[in-house]
Amino acid sequence: MIHNPMVEILGAKEIIVCAGAGGVGKTTTAAAIALEAARRGKRAAVLTIDPARRLASALGLKELTNDPTKVSPRKFTAAGLEVEGELWALMLDTKTTFDEVVMRYAPSRDQAERIIANRFYRNISSTLSGTQEYMAMEKLYELHADGQFDVIVIDTPPTRNALDFLDAPRRLTDFFESRVLRWFLFPYMKAGGGLMRMANVAATTFLRIVKRIVGADVLDDTAEFFANLEGMYDGFKERAGEVARLLKSDVTSFVIVTSPAADSVEEATFFATRLNESGLPFGALVVNRVHPRFGEDPIDPKPRQLHRLAEGGERARLLARLLENEEEFRKVVELEERNLDDLARRVPRHRWIRVPYLEIEAVDAAGLRAIGERLFGPAA
Repeated sequence: MIHNPMVEILGAKEIIVCAGAGGVGKTTTAAAIALEAARRGKRAAVLTIDPARRLASALGLKELTNDPTKVSPRKFTAAGLEVEGELWALMLDTKTTFDEVVMRYAPSRDQAERIIANRFYRNISSTLSGTQEYMAMEKLYELHADGQFDVIVIDTPPTRNALDFLDAPRRLTDFFESRVLRWFLFPYMKAGGGLMRMANVAATTFLRIVKRIVGADVLDDTAEFFANLEGMYDGFKERAGEVARLLKSDVTSFVIVTSPAADSVEEATFFATRLNESGLPFGALVVNRVHPRFGEDPIDPKPRQLHRLAEGGERARLLARLLENEEEFRKVVELEERNLDDLARRVPRHRWIRVPYLEIEAVDAAGLRAIGERLFGPAA
C-alpha cells in the first residue's frame, strides 16, 4: 500500500494549517482538504485570511463572513461527490475579531466600548502590522475551543507573512507593552479625569514636537487607548501562550503548499526550516502544478536531424516541430526537478504529494474534486 501523508493527517488531526507562497494554489488546497474531511463524514470548517473571493467562488457561495457559513451538500452533488458530513467556511474579518477580543479581555463593558470607540484603535485595528495574523490565531483558537468542528483547515497569508502568523501574538503584545512608547506618552495619560504630569523633560520635549506634527487630538487618542488597555495585557499574553501551545500540540499539522518554480521552492524551504526550528508539527508537502514526465528515455534528436526533417515534407516538418516542443518541455521538467531536489534536502520525499497541472481550473466543486483526488486518491 502506498503511503499517503494527507490521508494520515486527515484521519488524526483537528487543525490543519496550509502555508505557502502566493499563487501556488494554497486556498484551493485548503478548500479541497476541508471538502474531503466533510466527504468522509466529519464536520469541517475552512478559514481563509485572504480577502479575495476565490474560496467563496469555489464553494459556490456569494460571500463569506467572519462567522461560519454552511455549504449545502447539493452544491457538490453535480460534481459527483456525496458529502456525508458538513462543510462550513468563513473569511477572517480582522476588525470584527479584534472588537470581540477587546470585549472578551476588558475588565468592564464600559472600558471595552471606550476602546472600540477610540479613533486610534479604529485606525490600528485593521492596519497595525501583525494584527491580521494575531486575529487569525484568535479565530482559530475560538473555533477549536468551541468544539463545534471535527477538523479546522486554515488558509494562511503567503509564506513570509505566514511567519508573522507564527510571531504575531508575541509581536502584538510586545507593542501593547512597549515601555518606550508608554514612557513618551505618560505625560498625556489621563487618570481620574485629570492629566498626569511628570518631570520628564525628554518625553515632554518629544511630545511637544510630535504634537506640532500630528496634532494634540492624535496624542490624546493614543494615550487614552493605552490607558484603557490597562488590565488587559495579561489576557492577551495568556491567549498568545495558549495559541502557541495549540499550534505545537498533537492535534495540529502544518501542510506546506508550493509549486516547482524556484521562488516558490525557496519560500517552501524557508518555511520548512522555520517549522523545524520552532518545533511545530510538519505533516506534508503539496507540490502543486507539476509538469508531467513523458517517459524516462525521451527522444533526443540531433540538430542536424531536425534540420533535415524541417526541410522535408509536411509530415516531416510537423514531426520536427513536435520534437522541438518535446525538447523544450523536457527542459522545463528538468528545471523543476532540479528545484525540487533542493527542497528534498529539507523535506523527505515520502511526505510529498504531487498535484499535476489539471485540465480544469479549481474554481468550483468539480475543480475541488479533481484536486482532492490528487491529494487523497479517487473518491469511493
